[in-house]
Amino acid sequence: MFKKKQNIKIALDWGSYSLKIVKLESINNRHIIRNFLFVNIASSKDVLSLIKDSLFKLEVGSLPISMSASGHNVICRYINFPLMNEEEFKEAIKFEAPKYIPFSFNDVYFDSIILKKDTSAKKMLVLIAAAKKDYIDQRIDVIKKVGFNVSLIDIDSLAISNCFNFNFSKDASLKNKAVVLLNIGSSITNLNILEDRIAVLSRDIKIAGDDFTKRISSDLGCDFETAEGIKTQPDEEQIQKIRPSLEAVASLLAQEIRISLDYYESQSVSTVDKLYLTGGSSILINLKEILSRYLDMEVEIWDPLVGFEVSESINQQEIYSKSRYLAVSLGLALR
Repeated sequence: MFKKKQNIKIALDWGSYSLKIVKLESINNRHIIRNFLFVNIASSKDVLSLIKDSLFKLEVGSLPISMSASGHNVICRYINFPLMNEEEFKEAIKFEAPKYIPFSFNDVYFDSIILKKDTSAKKMLVLIAAAKKDYIDQRIDVIKKVGFNVSLIDIDSLAISNCFNFNFSKDASLKNKAVVLLNIGSSITNLNILEDRIAVLSRDIKIAGDDFTKRISSDLGCDFETAEGIKTQPDEEQIQKIRPSLEAVASLLAQEIRISLDYYESQSVSTVDKLYLTGGSSILINLKEILSRYLDMEVEIWDPLVGFEVSESINQQEIYSKSRYLAVSLGLALR
């Protein structure tokens, strides 16, 4: 008899607004979400206790935790290197990496990988990722304090790419195409450009959901919490009052996206065909249409749950209503 390959992962996406935690069981080619939690931490003064309680609710036991990082403490660089083998690359990267990392090299953790090789041009595309040690150590320390261990630290943008490639693994239309992924969170928007499913540009944009919420709060004279609720389900009167502000913030976001697209297209023979939109703030009223108009590009809402099985023990309405928040945690759990 053949033994089933079984693996259970716990993935924690620790954002500025919420915790998204997924318990994923992989059995051969099946990936089953056994449990998940979405926990609002925006107004909490004791995040440590919330993380501890959440992990115990998920019955994590002794399983280690996968986590990710993003923002100004993290950097991703995509560099063309001369073609070389793995051993040569391991030696070369020790000397080359510091040139591309805008922090003191002694103050960061870094890793690198060869993404693709072009033998005819005698070059290869390399990813260098780095994160500040104090930022990573602080988060690991929190997990240890609540009684768990960390097995993996990833970058949000790379986890998002991993989730997307799983969701669209059977979509032949993506072959040899360049697309942009946009994950709009509370304080940061993660942008990734994939070329034939391989990430070739990653960037964190500091225009995100909170910027929309602040403008709504100002327009309607309400507090931030109330504006957060209105953001996704405004009535007709509210839509008329907030539309100019939503357009203004969306136009700024579109400008930042366009800068990245122009840079990519200036360096590549490919052009980006489509934008895939996800993240908690992607449900903002009319955002898909606004971005499509500003960028003159097809925009599709992307559901990170595609291709996953969801355990019957999970509240189906809850997980599907929160699905757009889960790209990072699901991408982490697939590692």
